[in-house]
Amino acid sequence: MSTSTPSTAAQANVRQIKPQNDVFISYSRRDKAFVEKLDAALRSLNRAPWVDWEDIYKGEEWWKAIQRGIESANTFIFVISPDSVASAVCRDEVTYAAECNKRFLPIVWREGFDPKLLHPAIASHNWLFFRETDDFNPALQELIQAMDTDLVHLRAHTRLLMRALEWQSKAQNSSYLLRGHDLQEAEQWLMQGVNKDPKPTPLQTQYINSSNEAEALVLKARQKAKRTVVLATVLVNMLLVTGACFWLYSSASSWARRWVERQLQDALNVGLVGINGDEFEAIAYSPPSSTSEEFYQNHQDWLVKVNTALPNAFPRTYAPTGNPNSNEIIWVGDSFRDPARDTASQSVSATQYRQPYTVDSTSQYWLAAGLIEPTLTRSIYTDEFGSWLSICGPIQNSAGQVVGGLRVDLRADYVRRIEQRVRNALLTAYVIVFIWLFILSLIILRATRLPTDSFALKAAPSQKNQTE
Repeated sequence: MSTSTPSTAAQANVRQIKPQNDVFISYSRRDKAFVEKLDAALRSLNRAPWVDWEDIYKGEEWWKAIQRGIESANTFIFVISPDSVASAVCRDEVTYAAECNKRFLPIVWREGFDPKLLHPAIASHNWLFFRETDDFNPALQELIQAMDTDLVHLRAHTRLLMRALEWQSKAQNSSYLLRGHDLQEAEQWLMQGVNKDPKPTPLQTQYINSSNEAEALVLKARQKAKRTVVLATVLVNMLLVTGACFWLYSSASSWARRWVERQLQDALNVGLVGINGDEFEAIAYSPPSSTSEEFYQNHQDWLVKVNTALPNAFPRTYAPTGNPNSNEIIWVGDSFRDPARDTASQSVSATQYRQPYTVDSTSQYWLAAGLIEPTLTRSIYTDEFGSWLSICGPIQNSAGQVVGGLRVDLRADYVRRIEQRVRNALLTAYVIVFIWLFILSLIILRATRLPTDSFALKAAPSQKNQTE
């Protein structure tokens, strides 16, 4: 096995996209007997491990083959032993896997190693134990279960990494970029991947963003071609614009509402990112203590920050009372409790910490549904705090249990102003477009008028004189 220093992912040479492997196994040669046993067990379960004694072809450059094996694997297994920990080659493999943001599953085969020599990417993960004193089959099942966790995300991570590396190796040729449905799925994966492990690599992010920019340029070129066609058919378009404007004006309210709903969804996502579910559970259900006071202050500070970043969004948090037959909740956090807020001029009074609140029939459904999945009110409603358009989403602790909900409100008057602003903008745009198309039509008609038209107008008086 070569010991030459490997190049990084950013320096990888030309690659060919190959089928994905379930797992890449990094090990020391002295542990080969155990790895052969592990490889056979994985294959008996219809898994496809990548092991260098089988997957490096004759004449193939060794480190490039190792790189491709790591890139195409969904999971990186590191067999921990004194020899693998001390191996420079194994360390290079771990380093490259970390550059690729691969999921690590370290397994302990032989102890007696110096923990200080462990690569940080290995030391920071939980280990599985496959020692001779451990029962192999239960450990194997635990390994399979870990490999299959969030498998859809893993496979997409591997597929996009391989395509991004190929695009990079081809001098970022635009023909290797994502398009259409592939790009839409990649953008969705990138947004979701921020909260998942492994996270997207900088190269994957650059690749998806470049694909998006290229798609935008294509759309821009198409729009330019369409404008050229519109110029040639401007008279017909005047009629189409007139008809389309009535439709746009009638649907302006719906469009504005969808825009407002996207604001609510963004505010909910931002709010949930900064809420620690374990701390929330402590301040919502545990007796007051110095620790819970600190948790409460952190919780309040975050809600205020969300409101500061999104001034039109007002986040509150709540928790169920635990009585399934009760329609009562308790308020936990409230951005209106910000002491810096001008309470004298605001029209909404803040809730109190753990203040009971009886949910009315109008909002009972969506507040309860918000503890299960993000739920948006489809119409403006009024409660004792005011008139709102709201969204609710669940708060989960580290165990994945729902411990409460986050409610984000937009004032009804703000929503109505947005709707009216959109209607006014559409009406103004229609008037401007109609006048512009009318003037452009006159210019085109004048420019394309036959010369005989003007000659006929000049000849008419002389013909009249001759007749007289």
